[in-house]
Amino acid sequence: MRIAVTGLLLLSFAAVAFASAAEPPNAPVVPDNGGAPRVYYAHSYYPDHYNMSGLDDRLSVHVQNFKQLLDQVNGNCSQIVLFLDAMPIRGLKPESCEVGSGHVRYRLERTPEADEAWHSLLGSPTHYWRPVNVSVGASNDFAITTSVDDYRLEIIPRGMFWLFVIILIIALAALIYLCRTKGLIRSGDPSLETSKRPYSLALFQMAFWFFLVISAYVFVWMIADELDTITESVLALIGIGAATALGSSVIDSGKPAAGESGPTQGFLTDVLRDSSGSVSLHRFQMFVWTIVLGIIFVASVYHDLAMPQFSATLLGLMGISSGTYLGFKVPESKATDVAPADATVPPAGPPAA
Repeated sequence: MRIAVTGLLLLSFAAVAFASAAEPPNAPVVPDNGGAPRVYYAHSYYPDHYNMSGLDDRLSVHVQNFKQLLDQVNGNCSQIVLFLDAMPIRGLKPESCEVGSGHVRYRLERTPEADEAWHSLLGSPTHYWRPVNVSVGASNDFAITTSVDDYRLEIIPRGMFWLFVIILIIALAALIYLCRTKGLIRSGDPSLETSKRPYSLALFQMAFWFFLVISAYVFVWMIADELDTITESVLALIGIGAATALGSSVIDSGKPAAGESGPTQGFLTDVLRDSSGSVSLHRFQMFVWTIVLGIIFVASVYHDLAMPQFSATLLGLMGISSGTYLGFKVPESKATDVAPADATVPPAGPPAA
């Protein structure tokens, strides 16, 4: 019985594999003519779009005079290199070669050796797909002639993209709601109603980088199918934000309730003003650098499909900005602590008769 079940499973897998490898009904057949090898056709295995493949999809390349190409690699099919837009996809081995028909089949996967090529192919997407030319070669240096110059490489899976947009909008709305009404980035006198407590610059910075990194991580995974994308620079930025928020919380915890900030005066006013109520340079500097680095971060992720590697100098500048903010916060705290003691004593009343 077990043998029969195993046999049925193998037959099922074989049937599925055969169906998935079915050729398009209108696939051209170009006979060999003794000339140089040439790519004349390429296709996927999706009946509704034979002319488009994406990551993890299969791509079949049809080569005229394939035997000559195979002779150039000494009969070793695994040495035949796939080229997309004249860029070799290094490290990607063919799944199979059919010598009689001249077909080479690949499964499009990201390889460490071809990381730069994939970033160029997938980066800065403006549509769900982009046209590329498809060829193969006997080495990473030269591709053979091809007439396939309008094959569609899927950049963004349509369904995944709209799912990402919907989740991103919901997450952003939830974050804004929590920040405004639930005290996620608010500090100040705990006795005040949550919605009336002032916004905290340090907590805003921490929430800002958390949201950007999570969104970028999901975006890169959706397009590039990569999971190991968080760089040392990103970890450093998250660490700077967390350390700044922690230091600010410790400093604020030393204030008596009477010295806490008053009710909120609006987001920008709260994050830019100091204990005296005026806009301070160190707060303005930290806020501006956070926004600027955030813009650079988003642009880099969109263009390169990778989280950026900021230089040590730039990270140091961000650290100095946050350290300056904490340094100025200490005298702000002391000023609020001594304010009640320095208050003017009302004049004594007239002496008793």
